[in-house]
Amino acid sequence: MAPSLSPGPAALRRAPQLLLLLLAAECALAALLPAREATQFLRPRQRRAFQVFEEAKQGHLERECVEELCSREEAREVFENDPETVSSRRAGCGGTPGARAPPTAPERQRCCRPPAPRGEAWPQGPRSPGPPRVPHAHPPATPGSPRRPDYFYPRYLDCINKYGSPYTKNSGFATCVQNLPDQCTPNPCDRKGTQACQDLMGNFFCLCKAGWGGRLCDKDVNECSQENGGCLQICHNKPGSFHCSCHSGFELSSDGRTCQDIDECADSEACGEARCKNLPGSYSCLCDEGFAYSSQEKACRDVDECLQGRCEQVCVNSPGSYTCHCDGRGGLKLSQDMDTCEDILPCVPFSVAKSVKSLYLGRMFSGTPVIRLRFKRLQPTRLVAEFDFRTFDPEGILLFAGGHQDSTWIVLALRAGRLELQLRYNGVGRVTSSGPVINHGMWQTISVEELARNLVIKVNRDAVMKIAVAGDLFQPERGLYHLNLTVGGIPFHEKDLVQPINPRLDGCMRSWNWLNGEDTTIQETVKVNTRMQCFSVTERGSFYPGSGFAFYSLDYMRTPLDVGTESTWEVEVVAHIRPAADTGVLFALWAPDLRAVPLSVALVDYHSTKKLKKQLVVLAVEHTALALMEIKVCDGQEHVVTVSLRDGEATLEVDGTRGQSEVSAAQLQERLAVLERHLRSPVLTFAGGLPDVPVTSAPVTAFYRGCMTLEVNRRLLDLDEAAYKHSDITAHSCPPVEPAAA
Repeated sequence: MAPSLSPGPAALRRAPQLLLLLLAAECALAALLPAREATQFLRPRQRRAFQVFEEAKQGHLERECVEELCSREEAREVFENDPETVSSRRAGCGGTPGARAPPTAPERQRCCRPPAPRGEAWPQGPRSPGPPRVPHAHPPATPGSPRRPDYFYPRYLDCINKYGSPYTKNSGFATCVQNLPDQCTPNPCDRKGTQACQDLMGNFFCLCKAGWGGRLCDKDVNECSQENGGCLQICHNKPGSFHCSCHSGFELSSDGRTCQDIDECADSEACGEARCKNLPGSYSCLCDEGFAYSSQEKACRDVDECLQGRCEQVCVNSPGSYTCHCDGRGGLKLSQDMDTCEDILPCVPFSVAKSVKSLYLGRMFSGTPVIRLRFKRLQPTRLVAEFDFRTFDPEGILLFAGGHQDSTWIVLALRAGRLELQLRYNGVGRVTSSGPVINHGMWQTISVEELARNLVIKVNRDAVMKIAVAGDLFQPERGLYHLNLTVGGIPFHEKDLVQPINPRLDGCMRSWNWLNGEDTTIQETVKVNTRMQCFSVTERGSFYPGSGFAFYSLDYMRTPLDVGTESTWEVEVVAHIRPAADTGVLFALWAPDLRAVPLSVALVDYHSTKKLKKQLVVLAVEHTALALMEIKVCDGQEHVVTVSLRDGEATLEVDGTRGQSEVSAAQLQERLAVLERHLRSPVLTFAGGLPDVPVTSAPVTAFYRGCMTLEVNRRLLDLDEAAYKHSDITAHSCPPVEPAAA
């Protein structure tokens, strides 16, 4: 506050009188002047500038209400500094601007005096120096636009109520009154959105914070409406501000606007047992093929593909995979898609043509004859028989001639590849063997001729045996002479021979002549029955036509000589094969009591676990493959498959190359233990196929087609010695592969 000159005591005593004179002069002037001039006179009203009046000091107009008590009009004039307000009041006292009628005396008296506060009346005459009664304060007006009527006066009364009247000289009152002309006190701007309020002359300006707008900074600015607020992904508007956020799987970068991917896989527990793969904004839990991820268990669970109906015939689910099976015994195998079935067709052509002029002697596995003839003569007659013969078989019966078992008879057979003659005359039996080895597969002419007291056996018209006999083969019965002649077997059991022999003979006859050609019925029978015919060309070996099997009763347990020592087991198989098809069982063990297949070795044209078509040899215990090895099965060449199993070991080789194991060491031991348990019980050894077992019992159940010889535990298996052999399997002969077309 600027300093002022203090008036003397006399001047102070004259101040009230001068004030009244000035007011009276002002009212008189207003009454005498026309309205327009009075208005013009009053509009630029100058503050009192007499030195003796402290309220007229320049820059301190508000001191009128600081050291003295102001009326409503004085407060408005002092604090609002509103010319319109002042002009309006002057017009009301001197007449409305433009009006001709002067105000009445009461109006002039009322207007020329400041109005008293509401509910109060000013005293008549000069103002008493004592403090008047403080009027009641009105509630403050609501902050709004500038030039607010009755805004400062209620605030002025609030200062009086809070600090006392001006006459109490409270410094807080002076400060309170001095702040009244500040348009920003109280702050009319919105507190939340305003950075600062700037006081102007009769006005104010709200400086808004970022994110706020409007005159009072109370209007939110939606930053997200323009270019997404600068956010890369999501913009969230909020009162006075905004913030960026990111989609699920992203996190906000340090700049607060861009987003970066969250690597969920950094958390080792994100996928539990499954493999975690991070993705932009996400991640994926991966399982091996055949498994599906369980989000609840955080683990991979096997998918049962069999419930999806993928297989045409039989489906077997396994952890992470599945296997389709086809009716191998019905001639089917898996097709290229590994789900459907197709026929097993030969991939190598064999010369299986047969001769209608030949007679196959090995058709009846039981050893019973393939031909039975009975001759009757009126006169005594001698036996004469001649035929061409071919075989690779070292043992078997060619023919029988004579009467019944206890009478006179002869048997012409092979033993160790040479001709053998067993004969019984008058209850006395003999055995004679002589001549060259004839089981070399070449055609030879053999003849048997009964002479007077002699029997002569010739090979290629060379006598190899001449035996003296006492009697005739034709025996009289009921006035006739009878002779029974059988080919390929005998009419009684082989144990009743002079020397037992295996009667089964894989041999072939042609150009036969029985008793001077009385055999036309045989030729006609052979012509209409292909199973009685021989292959036109044969080689050494055994032929499996893909329609049957043979089995043996073999023991694989070894009992040690030392008492108290545990028995051991061993399975060694060597198979010489020349396949005609790519699928079939070579060797297998079958447990009849359990109807299980403890062990199998087979050809297969697919890899079951890799779902891949490939020509393989598979070694399996039950349905589990232990080892696999590739083989060029359709090249028409002979291959050697070697299998060796014993405690703790299992190997598979093809042509000297060892196969690949398909199981771990622990799984191998477990499978070998299963095999050993089976071997301690009766098992049957199968060649070329399996009995009627479920298709899931082994990887392959189809019959083998092609040539094969088997050696088991260093013993060559002779199909003529099998417990059973399908009649279509030739035990010692095999057709050759057809020559390639030129």
